[in-house]
Amino acid sequence: MAALEKMPGHTRLYRRGATYYHRAAVPKDIVKTYGRVEETFSLRTKDRAEALIRVKIEAVRVDK
Repeated sequence: MAALEKMPGHTRLYRRGATYYHRAAVPKDIVKTYGRVEETFSLRTKDRAEALIRVKIEAVRVDK
């Protein structure tokens, strides 16, 4: 599997191949309960403009 490449435009926006991903660190105080140190998932788009919209929406959702 290819590594994630950091993309400009948002701190949580990454790309693997042509697909964009949301990647965020899990707060240290909940890592033990959550079971991971980071959360990464596909934004299900290959379009950069659409990825920028989706990553902002997902960042708000994840931070709740």
